[in-house]
Amino acid sequence: MEMEPVTVTRTFEVLGWVNFGEIRSIRTESENPGSNNLHYAEPISRRSATFAAAGYTWSIQYYHYSAYATGSVDLCLQLETRGVAAVTASISFSLLDPTAAMPPWKLTKQATPVEFSSTRSEDYTKMTQWVPKSKLNAPPGTGYLTLGALLFQCTITVFAKAPAPAAAAEMPMASDQMDNLVKIYATKDGSDVTYSVEGELFRAHKIILAMRSPVFYAELYGGMMDSKAQLIQIQDMKHDVFEALLRYMYTDSLPTTRDDDDGDAGEMLCGLLMAADRYGVDRLRLLCEHRLCKVLNAGNVADLLAFADDQHCSTLKDACIEFMVDSEKLKEVVASEGYKQLRSKRPLILVEVLEKSSKFRKV
Repeated sequence: MEMEPVTVTRTFEVLGWVNFGEIRSIRTESENPGSNNLHYAEPISRRSATFAAAGYTWSIQYYHYSAYATGSVDLCLQLETRGVAAVTASISFSLLDPTAAMPPWKLTKQATPVEFSSTRSEDYTKMTQWVPKSKLNAPPGTGYLTLGALLFQCTITVFAKAPAPAAAAEMPMASDQMDNLVKIYATKDGSDVTYSVEGELFRAHKIILAMRSPVFYAELYGGMMDSKAQLIQIQDMKHDVFEALLRYMYTDSLPTTRDDDDGDAGEMLCGLLMAADRYGVDRLRLLCEHRLCKVLNAGNVADLLAFADDQHCSTLKDACIEFMVDSEKLKEVVASEGYKQLRSKRPLILVEVLEKSSKFRKV
């Protein structure tokens, strides 16, 4: 039967992460002179709580000493369900900044899907990716290395077989869960945390934010900051973008605009995409990227191409290039201020446009 991918994310905290500049280890210093400024976890393997994905039970395991690469750590996905003949899955790992000041930092690429089985040998129940310790000690920001723990995020995609059609049955009453969440968002009844963004205050519910975002979960329940704080300041984000992010958490929908072709819609979607990336809300990031593909015009396509390149949005980037190559308004594109900025400051992107032009012109 047709395979239907199911993607879930799980956070996994590794305790015992210490800075030897503050807690000196005689053994480590004697074996690795000059290493007392490096961060290493205690040499103890750790295993997450089990969780469900696509109808199977899984766990994440951490090994301080890699079985595959010297000077690395192993991060593994383990199939825990017994009696499974075959199920295909893929994983990737990121490191989260518990303060949410930085977006998730990708440690590994999405692995090629492999087949798991718990009816064969133990080797078929586990998939491993390893990360050099040197990479863990060179993050793009200091917030990722927080004294006391590392917060990993595992993205698991399970390719489960589509179930056979069920016999006709009476249609059950539709769930009113989303309607209730919309009402809670509107009334703010029972809210237990307040965010301040550009002087605007937004009330919310910790459990709902933690349920939708691994970064909010770490911030509110992970012990990385004062979980009892009643007012949390958000920096480097516009208040209307944060409001749209909160609305999505409750309603699972993007903000509506009067006209998707206007500049305000594109600016809002770009800001919301970056907010989704910052808080690890992958589905919202994809929704924003696809919506941006629909608001392309001769005046904004060059700006959005630069934005897509900065944010690693491959779908939006290809859409921009295809628009620039096939558009009948090429003269307008070339005359736009965004195109002039690309030509003067980022000419390599235009080289990529030329290289891909033949691909999009093929019939």
